[in-house]
Amino acid sequence: MRKCVLCRKLGVGLAALLGTGLLAACSNDKKDVAGGTEAESTIAITLQIELAGKPAAYARVRALPEDYLSDGKRFAEWEETDEKGFVEIPMEPGAYTIEARHVDGTQATGAVHNLTLDSNVSVIDTVKLGELSTIEGYVLFGDSSLVVRIAGLDRFVVPDSAGHFVIDSLPSGNFEVQFGNPVETNSTKVPSATGDTLYVDCSDSSVNVVKPEKLEVSEYPKGDWSKHDALLAGIDGYGTGVLGAAGVTDSLGNISKAEGEICIVTTTEDYVIVEDTTHVDSAGVAATTAVIAPGSLRECAYKDGPVWVLFEKSGTYNLQAPLRLGSDKTFDGRGRDIRITGMGILTQESSNLIFENLTFTAPAITAQDTSSRRALSLHNGTHHVWVDHCVFEEYPLVELDVKRSSHNVTISWSRFENAQTGVLFGLAGDIIMDTAQSLTMHHNYFAGLDDDGILAHGGALHAYNNFFDSVEKSGVVCSDSATCLIEKNIFNNEMPVTLYRWYYEDGSPVDSTVGFVHMVDNKLVSGDGFVEGKARGYKPDYKYTADDADVGLALQVKSWSGVR
Repeated sequence: MRKCVLCRKLGVGLAALLGTGLLAACSNDKKDVAGGTEAESTIAITLQIELAGKPAAYARVRALPEDYLSDGKRFAEWEETDEKGFVEIPMEPGAYTIEARHVDGTQATGAVHNLTLDSNVSVIDTVKLGELSTIEGYVLFGDSSLVVRIAGLDRFVVPDSAGHFVIDSLPSGNFEVQFGNPVETNSTKVPSATGDTLYVDCSDSSVNVVKPEKLEVSEYPKGDWSKHDALLAGIDGYGTGVLGAAGVTDSLGNISKAEGEICIVTTTEDYVIVEDTTHVDSAGVAATTAVIAPGSLRECAYKDGPVWVLFEKSGTYNLQAPLRLGSDKTFDGRGRDIRITGMGILTQESSNLIFENLTFTAPAITAQDTSSRRALSLHNGTHHVWVDHCVFEEYPLVELDVKRSSHNVTISWSRFENAQTGVLFGLAGDIIMDTAQSLTMHHNYFAGLDDDGILAHGGALHAYNNFFDSVEKSGVVCSDSATCLIEKNIFNNEMPVTLYRWYYEDGSPVDSTVGFVHMVDNKLVSGDGFVEGKARGYKPDYKYTADDADVGLALQVKSWSGVR
């Protein structure tokens, strides 16, 4: 019998595999390979470790139909190569996916190769192994029965309780990732490459999967005031008009352009202890006192006039006492990993402030400490403040508050995680009825909160394009006569919006604590949760553009919020 042997050299990953050429050679001689003599409809595979060029002895190999989808119960058997890297697998004619894996000490390599076996033709392929990688992703909202598979490979991945999944041990290359119910074969297919992160929405009848775009990383401004001007261009909402270090506030609260100074934080220390040799006790021990550390965050923050605070280096800046701010400051952490711990930052009748690219975390306080248990507290008439691309995490109660007639505040592209409530807007109506306060919140991410994302008591709240991912109670509480425009947000929690602060024992609401809501084009993932109302005609008096509430928005907010 005359026989044709088809030889093909393979690169790392599927893209390289498909791009290589074919070489044909014919022979009348039979050739012995691992396990016996080639027969009709038999695949023979030679494995080589790509970098070392050595035969992959005792590597594992399996061949599955290219349309095979794992059901999570049966597992495909592995064959093993001999000491020369050969293996013989009898197969029927058809299209197959060959997967190979090899472990040498602590290094694991692998390859995936598609092959079509025709009748009466045997094939010998040289498969070069390469480094392994992963494809991961998040099911942002939707069907809990969804599984993740790759056709032709024995992969059956169930996302965890947070919706996260990882398809591991894949060679670098391109794959068709399939999402769907495990009993269905018509899953949604998404072309993906190792290293990708995918975001999945299966809340409707179809599965929508998107990939993140590359996030532009902030660069350290290095004192270039054009970088400060570029930062100001991103301000919108009620915070419009903030100039930070490029402006000054007059006695009437008006902000005008001014030439600020630059202060660079050079140390992570806050206070230092010094001896006072003018006061020595009877034992000859000098008195000590705590003074503000030179080059510290506190020293820069306490300077008079407009100041652009930059950081020489990344680090953890532990505030040993509350940092009480005046006006006209920009705290700019771009290009650095700036983590502020310890006591919080407080304002009082302050104005014209910017907080950019900062992480507030791990407070050295308890829930009972009412003096400084917030990461950032804007109160007593503080106005024109912009908080952008910041992270608030691990605070016991509320992470940020805006209260006591504080107004013209915008919070954007920030993350609120691991607390009871993310943002407190105003105080309860029986403490103070506040109608002057105003707050814009857009493109913020809320997760791991035991109570509420935003708790509003009075004032005007405009919340748009936020993602409430895992909030135990309400995404937004609009109470105590607050007017709330809640527009094009994504609510992946059971209770999107609550109108009343108090309820009687029988479950009926206390009317005096009601808020006024207008909900527009929000995506409600769980249940109905829609609240009828027009917020007494409330509309913000500034221009803005709100994106549609879909998986693309959820991906952007989840991926791009917080420090960059």
